[in-house]
Amino acid sequence: MSKPKKSSFERFVLDDEKLKVFNDTVPAGILILRVDDGKVIFSNRFFHETLGAGGEQILGASWDEFFVDTEERQNLMLEFIEKDEVRNFELRLKHKDGGIIWGLASMSSLPIEDEDLLMFAFIDVTPLKIAEAKIDALANYDTLTELPSRRLFSDRLGKATDRAERAETEMAVLFIDLDGFKAVNDSLGHEAGDHVLKEVAARLRDCIRKPDTVARLGGDEFIVIIEHQNTANAKIVGERIVNSLSRPITVPAGEAHIGASIGIAFFPGDGKSETELLKAADVAMYKVKKGGKGAVGFA
Repeated sequence: MSKPKKSSFERFVLDDEKLKVFNDTVPAGILILRVDDGKVIFSNRFFHETLGAGGEQILGASWDEFFVDTEERQNLMLEFIEKDEVRNFELRLKHKDGGIIWGLASMSSLPIEDEDLLMFAFIDVTPLKIAEAKIDALANYDTLTELPSRRLFSDRLGKATDRAERAETEMAVLFIDLDGFKAVNDSLGHEAGDHVLKEVAARLRDCIRKPDTVARLGGDEFIVIIEHQNTANAKIVGERIVNSLSRPITVPAGEAHIGASIGIAFFPGDGKSETELLKAADVAMYKVKKGGKGAVGFA
């Protein structure tokens, strides 16, 4: 029986030892795809290693199987159709162990006679994405409590006030200062103080809705953004926080007792900018402090 006739691609690449060596040493994953069915007819060593799979699991498979999000593949194809090529398109592929691989993909047609083929090249940038995520976390989240930091709070407050202005609704900012926290540090030590701050963060999260934000401004000061709230509802949230933080907190050195004084300001009545709202809420909080602590006050 005669052997099947080789395609132009097979004659051009698979039988050329120099090209085979090049494809297996270039630091990028490479796939050759048939346009009509999206099946893989060639893959190099780097692509196998990137996905943690063997060539037998990739050759003959549809490239659809490698994508985390089908919408990303569709957007890749739309850009290719529009520009006739793609360069450095960020997307995610599936690793054999279930993990996600971030990468930059490029795609172009292969000018091979009588065959409709695409070349898909993929550079793994997962370590870079992980590093970016760590930098983002350091910039936007408090390392001790894992709450949003002042920077992320400012961003979320700006978006919340924009939404409130468009919808012509109120939103509240709650400025929370812990009562008795210095005494905890002085009597039980800074380790106990850190434990208290972590527990305070957890209790504050439990007191608000998921769409709302609780952030740590620094020290023992916290801030809460609650949207679509009137005076009565904001007071309910504030009192819930006061009651929650009045309960004893178990620490390694014993039991800590703190409280909370809360000042509430409303957008747009008490201010429209971050500076105006925080100042109004801060002033309201200090009035509570002077009046006996452990309560809620309004600007």
